[in-house]
Amino acid sequence: MISYDHTGDRSPRSVARDTQALPAIDRALADLAEVETLVPLLALLRDPAAKRPWREVQLDAWARAELDDEARAELAERTEDAPGEHRDAARADVLDVLSGVLWRAEDLAHHLSRAARCPILPPARADGDPRPYLAHAAACLPTAVTGWENGKEIAQYAADTAAAMVADLESALALNVDGHTVKAVCPWCRGGLAGSYTWRVRVVADEPAIVCESGLCQPSSREVTTWWKGCPVWRFPDWPWLAKRVAHLDARRMAEAAPPPRALPAAPPAPPISQAEVELLAGLAPEPPTDEGTAA
Repeated sequence: MISYDHTGDRSPRSVARDTQALPAIDRALADLAEVETLVPLLALLRDPAAKRPWREVQLDAWARAELDDEARAELAERTEDAPGEHRDAARADVLDVLSGVLWRAEDLAHHLSRAARCPILPPARADGDPRPYLAHAAACLPTAVTGWENGKEIAQYAADTAAAMVADLESALALNVDGHTVKAVCPWCRGGLAGSYTWRVRVVADEPAIVCESGLCQPSSREVTTWWKGCPVWRFPDWPWLAKRVAHLDARRMAEAAPPPRALPAAPPAPPISQAEVELLAGLAPEPPTDEGTAA
């Protein structure tokens, strides 16, 4: 096999991962290895009894109304023959992702095998393991790239296919950090016009950061030092300070909004107590009345 020398960085760069500054062949090989690692993890989630990672989705009013309408239609269409949802033997969405990874890996291995003039693996079963095809594609990729004049296009095709498989697996395993909603109301814009959660975790310059996307947030220069697309950004090292600052501002706002304590009205003076009541409360029995003037 012909060795591939990528020291000259002759292959094109991926638009989605341009910040990594890696050749397309290196991105393809790295993503193929990542897919081989993630496939067994996703396969474990086929069992509905297995706990799966999840990512909470924040729905706006329009999306929530659409889901409610679909749920009402599904309930209206239930009959004795179609009673509705039931527990499947396997998670259908997980099977769909595994099937997509399998046919992509098989297709990539087939084309790279022909380009590298290597033996072609037999077709996979519907529930086959994609890892042999991933390993075969990775082994054929260097020879396929250097053996043809359009090797850059082959490397880019392999990089795009491998990136698509990684994206599907990371989404199914809830590993995507970008776009995650932080369940905290921004103390500077109070959630914008809707008063909702406007903080999102975005990957900025290969680093996770919290971005307020309300469009109305204008903290002072002391509160934020980085901006991205007109939105304030708090980098990952600033998150501990941001948490303390949010807690401090919330406590001060609650103290300012609390009504002043009202003085309780003075109790009315107690009525005077007679000597007989004092003796009775002290446990002394009152003297019996005398019947003077009564005949003996």
